[in-house]
Amino acid sequence: MATLSPEILARFENINKRQLELETKVTQLKNVITLTTQQELYTEIRDGVKELEKWIEDIKQTAEEQERVKDKQTILHRLQRNEEQYKQLQASIRRAVLTSKQNIEREAKIEREMLLGRVDGRNTFAFEMRRRNLTSEDALLHSASDVTDALRRTTQLMQQEIERSAYSAKVLDESSRALKSTYSEYRGFSSVLRGSKQLITKLEQIDWTDRLLILFGLL
Repeated sequence: MATLSPEILARFENINKRQLELETKVTQLKNVITLTTQQELYTEIRDGVKELEKWIEDIKQTAEEQERVKDKQTILHRLQRNEEQYKQLQASIRRAVLTSKQNIEREAKIEREMLLGRVDGRNTFAFEMRRRNLTSEDALLHSASDVTDALRRTTQLMQQEIERSAYSAKVLDESSRALKSTYSEYRGFSSVLRGSKQLITKLEQIDWTDRLLILFGLL
């Protein structure tokens, strides 16, 4: 059997990782008791499945583009296991959605019965203990999501700060060049002023001399 290229092996590795991540989320989905958490998890799973499906199709396309038949067969043979796992994952998702739906309905029913006073003390205690455990799992899911969002926001802020610092350095450099240019122009202007002053002085001297000559009738 032909050896796969590092690039194709990396793509298979990404598929395997994503399948494991989705399987973990499916397990979490089966245990939720709140509609909000169910919807959040299902959305994450749905998006992950779409991406996984695209990756599988991309590798199929890569297999078709292989020049050697042996390479094509090697890719498709390995991909077959991932396709089987993908089908199993879809079935697990359907079961998890159904189970979570039943959990939510059961919890809602128990809460209604508690409000109506139709649940005895022992069942109430069991319900509260189970609810706390499941709610803790929901809280952990929310916490993990919050941490991910916080890290993403921190990364964005760091990137913005880096860009802002780079921009400030650029502005400072441009300002420094402008100051140097202004200083050079000022020095040139000062030279012109000095020259003009000297010229005016000479003209005044000449004018004064002319006046004297006129006064004495020498012109």
